[in-house]
Amino acid sequence: MGTPANPAIAYSNSQDNLQVLKQLYSDDAWVMKDLVFNKNRFLSMCDKDETEMGLGGLNFPIPVLYDVGGGGSANLGTAQTYQTAPATASFLLTTVNVYRVGSIQNQFLRASAQNIGAFMPAAKMNVKSLYMGAANDIAFQMFSDGSGTRGSYGANGGSGSITSGVITLDNLGQVYQFSVNMALTSFSVSGSTATQSTGAAIGYVIAVDTGAGTVTVSATQQGAAGTPSGWSTSFPYLSRAGDTSFVTNGLNSANMLCIAGLGAWIPSTAPASSDSFFTQNRSVSPTKLAGLRFAGTAESIQDCLIDATNQLAAQSSEAGDPDVIFINPVSYQTLVKNLTGQGQYQMIRAKVNEEVEISFKALVLPTANGEISIVQDRNCPAQTAYILTMKTWKLRSLGKIPQFLTFPGFYDMLGFPIPGQDAVEIRVGGYLNLSCNAPGANAVVSLPQ
Repeated sequence: MGTPANPAIAYSNSQDNLQVLKQLYSDDAWVMKDLVFNKNRFLSMCDKDETEMGLGGLNFPIPVLYDVGGGGSANLGTAQTYQTAPATASFLLTTVNVYRVGSIQNQFLRASAQNIGAFMPAAKMNVKSLYMGAANDIAFQMFSDGSGTRGSYGANGGSGSITSGVITLDNLGQVYQFSVNMALTSFSVSGSTATQSTGAAIGYVIAVDTGAGTVTVSATQQGAAGTPSGWSTSFPYLSRAGDTSFVTNGLNSANMLCIAGLGAWIPSTAPASSDSFFTQNRSVSPTKLAGLRFAGTAESIQDCLIDATNQLAAQSSEAGDPDVIFINPVSYQTLVKNLTGQGQYQMIRAKVNEEVEISFKALVLPTANGEISIVQDRNCPAQTAYILTMKTWKLRSLGKIPQFLTFPGFYDMLGFPIPGQDAVEIRVGGYLNLSCNAPGANAVVSLPQ
């Protein structure tokens, strides 16, 4: 007879060996610079609050003064009669989660500890990929609208399609948000409700062609190319499994599963009368509470950015003038070509935190209100620019961005034992969201290319 299973057995998690991996990543400056911020410019430049007070409690109020009030008169009595209080709003910011998970066998960890030359690079690679993945998820979401959408095929009259599992995206630039082995959902959007394709089938990415702008999926994990059940241009939006809320009104801020990024705070369409963004109806003052929208498709990139910046500065926001423009690398290169021999550059130094500082080159754009820096960010949507007053933005997090996810004071070890297996699970990610205390000091611009 075999020995019956004993649910009281505690599996060893090789804590000593886990510390070998943890020590590799104890140098925050190296981790943050090389794995997190080097290619994610908005993430690197955005102010951060990584303390427990940064996003603690059920929600975190973000107060906004958006109007000084309409009272006033040349006559004192009239001014007293029609006096008004300043118009204020308070966004009740909530937390979303970012997770990256990987498992490592204990035998592998022990071998790593005993023979660093042969095994440490591989062990290091496992944790490095988790950090890079979590950082890229956060950087991508900081530009998104909170819906989790990574791309589309045939949405709003787009030219994208799906044939035998090969998805041609509506915009080639969207292809960089997909990776092999990613599990996808396909859905439609009506108002603030997302609906999955028939049967809620999952599509498993088996190939990504960045040159052609195509993503190939299989209906089964690591299977052959094929269109999952129910997928069609009737459900043209794509998100990673678990990133989109499919409950009624799941795309509202209260139900968002991803960071409310620039696409949420400064939407390309003015908020409707039914708007409720972190409990606030922004339609009462759509520019001051949801940013300026500028259509620049009829102008050159240079002209529309200058015009939009000047229009935004003319609003005389108490937050000051805008200081940075973020655009997609394709639009950035187009602008550089148009400015052949005329473009001026400057080095931007971004102090990420007390230990980390990075620098990169930015194009300088002259405007009526002074020079403004143009920075390319691979996560910025195609043919879109965000003109930002950087001091109005803050990425709030419970702890470092990103971080090893443990239970401080209760379960501080790096890995979690996997019941029934001689292995541990490593978790990297964060609990965070993006905040803005003066949306009206920022703008979204539609570019001609």
